[in-house]
Amino acid sequence: MSLQSDAIFEMIAQKIKESPEKAKSVNGIFLYNITKDGKIVKTWTMDLKSCKIHEGTPKSGKPNTTLTISDDDFVGLATGKLNPQTAFMKGKLKLTGNVMLAQKLGPLLKAAEAKL
Repeated sequence: MSLQSDAIFEMIAQKIKESPEKAKSVNGIFLYNITKDGKIVKTWTMDLKSCKIHEGTPKSGKPNTTLTISDDDFVGLATGKLNPQTAFMKGKLKLTGNVMLAQKLGPLLKAAEAKL
């Protein structure tokens, strides 16, 4: 299944290759559960310790933070149309694990936003 968020993860992966120091400064492993109609349809791992992004669960270790969000809402976050704090407060974005670490993702999403 192809989702809109797939292209955003690809763009983020490209930005990480271009400037791995930004990714390493976050120093965390994030698991994204992307949903459609309330069901998880795809998972992505953003391993910012080793500067790798791939579809699926972490290949080593466990995620520091797990984010669950719909495909449409993730696109909204990445394009700047949806504020992360608003999404969290309205239940559109669910976080488990190290919530403070997730706040460090802002600059990476902003870099992807510039390319969209």
